[in-house]
Amino acid sequence: MTMMGDASEMLAAALEQMDGIIAGSKALEYSNGLFDCQSPTSPFMGSLRVLHLVEDLRGLLEIMEIDEKEGLRCQVPDSTAEVLMEWLQNQMVRPANGSL
Repeated sequence: MTMMGDASEMLAAALEQMDGIIAGSKALEYSNGLFDCQSPTSPFMGSLRVLHLVEDLRGLLEIMEIDEKEGLRCQVPDSTAEVLMEWLQNQMVRPANGSL
């Protein structure tokens, strides 16, 4: 398998993981209002995983050819793309720490 084929597979797997993490964080329920930092469903651990996956995604996209990116995008479920775009756009328009 080529390097780009490997990159495409890794990217697809990362997107699936990110989709699962985002969906899981929306459905996360806790009984006492506190999160356990050691818990596999901890938002702190989930955030770290998302950060690593986003950086992996960026790195892979940077080395991919345009036609590979387009072909891969066709394989990403629309719901995944929408969640990612919404998340990124909301972060860009919201002022950091309440400042402009």
